[in-house]
Amino acid sequence: MGGDIDIVPPAGPLARGATERKLVRADRYDRLARLIGHEELTPTGTVLMSFRVVDDKPFRFEPGHFVGIRAEVGEHGVRRSPYCIASSPNEDRTFRLLVRLVPEGPLSYYLAGLQIGDVIHFRGPSGRSMVPKETDTEVVLVATGVGIGPCLPLARHLLAQDPERSIRLYWGLRLVDDICMLDELDELARDHRSFRYAISLSQPPTGWTGLRGRVTESVPGLLKTLGDKSFCLVGNGAMTHELATGLSDFGVDERRIHEEIYFNVKHRPDPDVLEEIRERFVASDLFSPYAHQKAGLFMPETPVTASRRSRPR
Repeated sequence: MGGDIDIVPPAGPLARGATERKLVRADRYDRLARLIGHEELTPTGTVLMSFRVVDDKPFRFEPGHFVGIRAEVGEHGVRRSPYCIASSPNEDRTFRLLVRLVPEGPLSYYLAGLQIGDVIHFRGPSGRSMVPKETDTEVVLVATGVGIGPCLPLARHLLAQDPERSIRLYWGLRLVDDICMLDELDELARDHRSFRYAISLSQPPTGWTGLRGRVTESVPGLLKTLGDKSFCLVGNGAMTHELATGLSDFGVDERRIHEEIYFNVKHRPDPDVLEEIRERFVASDLFSPYAHQKAGLFMPETPVTASRRSRPR
């Protein structure tokens, strides 16, 4: 097998769901970074790691870019995996990774076991920028799990460019014990009135006052309009595919929907699940055959009358 095995499909970022795989040969993981910070954020296995690049090559990135890490992991052999950078682009030659420990990912445990001063081999940064091309839209960030990692730097980056830009972040987690990084979220909300966030728990405890259910259940009904927004969907491919499909069905231009998929890349939404998600959307500001059909408009069996045409939308 010649050269490296590319884990990133040509169409996109980290994620298009690439998982850890064994390598037969790899010769491009020639960059070096030293661990300078390590913090266990949750009892459920979320770790924040900080690195400083120690090679002499330039290190520049944008929100959404990732690094590929390669390591010898005991009996598992050579492993590699992409990790999305969880720090702001203005941090000189340093980067953070938000790592979730998963049984099927031995490299995640290897990283969590590193000691301060240890050096890793990596390549990158690479990938697609998450920064919306539109500068006049409200930005809606929807993340699950460690998908929050690139969303915070993206929010900071956008607010540094335009402090008045409206940004809404919805973060889906399973348990209250999965919640972390509240200090950073609260600080951003205090410093910028245009930034708001909400956490949705699929298994909320008694007395939970935040959003309830998966973000595919809790978020669509909060989006009063769609045409004035850009969307970044990050994390579980089931969530990103389902929400992206729902948004497209309601008329959102696909160029305004950015997906970063961490796993479940091949997920194909169940038609019944999609119908439930569509039913939760309340926005009607864009032309959508689906929405108009549900409203009884522009259907062959329902003639369009003058009064219906003049009815305000």
